[in-house]
Amino acid sequence: MSKLKLQSEQVGEAFAGQFLTDHFGAEIFIGPGIELKLQEISHVIFQDVPDNEYFGATVNVDSEQVFVAINTRQPLRIRYFTVAHEFWHLLGYKEVISEEIDHERAADRFAAAVMMPASLVRLLWGRLKQDFGEEKAIIMIADMAAAPYEAVARRILELKLSKSRRLIAIKEKEWISLRKAHHLANSPLDEPFPIKSFSKYESVISEAVEKRLLNKAEASGKLAQISPETAIRYQTETNRERTISQEEEEDL
Repeated sequence: MSKLKLQSEQVGEAFAGQFLTDHFGAEIFIGPGIELKLQEISHVIFQDVPDNEYFGATVNVDSEQVFVAINTRQPLRIRYFTVAHEFWHLLGYKEVISEEIDHERAADRFAAAVMMPASLVRLLWGRLKQDFGEEKAIIMIADMAAAPYEAVARRILELKLSKSRRLIAIKEKEWISLRKAHHLANSPLDEPFPIKSFSKYESVISEAVEKRLLNKAEASGKLAQISPETAIRYQTETNRERTISQEEEEDL
């Protein structure tokens, strides 16, 4: 692992411990509580976007307005991990870190450490592995932590609790199939719970356009993933205004 990657992960891990202490009072499996905390301190946009590669984003409208968008088409355990990842961007850790790091890598390590505190994982792993084997132990911890199976497998390796790199090669859908092989019931965490809620963000963008704090092209870009129909309308109006402007210049 390169020095930059290692440093990024160490920074993410360090901030996770402080985050849990500040917001939850202890290192615990917070599970769905991460989403409740997000709604408590931020404007949250719940989207139902049919895109398997889109998970969420933190969007800055201006220096005082920050929104977090979450794709509720994703399974719940992935959705909660996404929320933990976005907390890194939301809380502005980038502003207090002087050294150069990979912030996306730091955010992923932060999310893993927030959802799966090292102390708890170490406490559980030895006994679960002994009693049930590594695969079943990972599935059980994933359910306890409401975290993605792949994230748990990576966590086990990064904490040096296992040397089996085979575990991180198993994909999320394969883990779901392994539940049956290990005689474990289906989990609701493997299913999405699609909801939509983003009216607050749209109203803020509209107000910013009216006050000329944003132009329509900028507004379109900020709404592209959140409200595609409104984004298209702003882009159409932008194109129309540009055409009119060009025609007026030609007439001069």
